Amino acid sequence: MKNRLLVCLCLSFVMALVFSGCETTSSGATDVTGQMRTPLTEWDVDVYQNPPGLLDWVLDMEIPTSFEQVATLESSATTQSSSQAALDQKTTQIVTDLKKRAARMGANAIVLKAVNMTEEIVEHQSSGYERVRYPDGTIREVEAPIRISYSRVYKVTISADSVFLDWDNVWTGEANIAK
Repeated sequence: MKNRLLVCLCLSFVMALVFSGCETTSSGATDVTGQMRTPLTEWDVDVYQNPPGLLDWVLDMEIPTSFEQVATLESSATTQSSSQAALDQKTTQIVTDLKKRAARMGANAIVLKAVNMTEEIVEHQSSGYERVRYPDGTIREVEAPIRISYSRVYKVTISADSVFLDWDNVWTGEANIAK
């Protein structure tokens, strides 16, 4: 009985930690479409937007006309806060994740293609055992009823292409970005 109680308490503690913040970042999907090169660091990766203005805090730089697509990327994160600061923090984390993944493939830039924000209502269930003191003075473990709660979760998803820019020929040639 003690082992069962210990397991239930540990499980309850872990579930409380998981659902208390309910903030996650996932690595999403990577589809390699071109030649991978020597890995770089995330600081070597520039960020472009097509169309311009997807994210306010990313500079709208002119996209070079000549580049090679290395992969298509997607990453997402969730937060329970609807504040603009929290959503900006999540998008910053996602862009950093995309830059790191592009850098590992040797891409020196990413082109953001889409930013989607959705709102969902998520149901949380918790159950376990609790101690109950009976009128005779004894304390017994009884199964606790299932508790259901709901929370609002905001999911941010960003799609991008990781690209390699050949800086010797970057401003010549035809544009390779699908518009």
